[in-house]
Amino acid sequence: MPLVVEIILIVIGCVLLVAALIGSGISRRLMTIPKMHRAPRVIVAILGVLLLAGGMWGVSTEPEENGPTLAGLKAHIPPAVTASLVCAEAAESPKGAVSMDCSNEGMVPEKVWYTMFPDVHSMHAYWVKQTAPERQPGTECNKIDDYKKGSHHEYYLDDASVTVGDIACYVSGGSTVAVYTDRRFNIVVWAEISNPKHSSDFLTWVQDTSQPIGDSDVAPATPSPTAEP
Repeated sequence: MPLVVEIILIVIGCVLLVAALIGSGISRRLMTIPKMHRAPRVIVAILGVLLLAGGMWGVSTEPEENGPTLAGLKAHIPPAVTASLVCAEAAESPKGAVSMDCSNEGMVPEKVWYTMFPDVHSMHAYWVKQTAPERQPGTECNKIDDYKKGSHHEYYLDDASVTVGDIACYVSGGSTVAVYTDRRFNIVVWAEISNPKHSSDFLTWVQDTSQPIGDSDVAPATPSPTAEP
């Protein structure tokens, strides 16, 4: 529902409630306003409450302007991913974000989540909370030994002077996990496999296939160092 409509509903609801109030005992003090009978006064009051509640509900659920959308997120998922994995809207998403759940048993990777955030700060805070980089002491995610050790670092693509995002890699509960951010599009990519025989293919997939696609001219933003997870 457009925001202007919601505001109009709130205004009309307030006017009706005021009219019902004036039509009650208060009207005795306002001699120029006739007293309203009880039945129509109740109807007006109920209608006012409904309009006011509807307008307030619409405002509270109004999507953030220019915020992430599922269609926007889908446009950033590489065709190679959607061709080999079954992707659908995730059952749950972080507040203010949208997520796609991609999976296919026996494929590499087995599970992937693409999550788009409204800004780079909330994206980075989520990555920090989920990966606890301070617990991943390594500085590379190029070999399976780096995953076993637990590592995290900033990364770049073609231009070594431009930081595109942060990546954390580790092994948890028997699963090999990579979680990285893309500061150009405010996207977190979470991928994992449980079969160690596919570790080499998984590392190649993370590096060569998984990266979100989009306008190559978009400059990566810098997350606030004080962003709370």
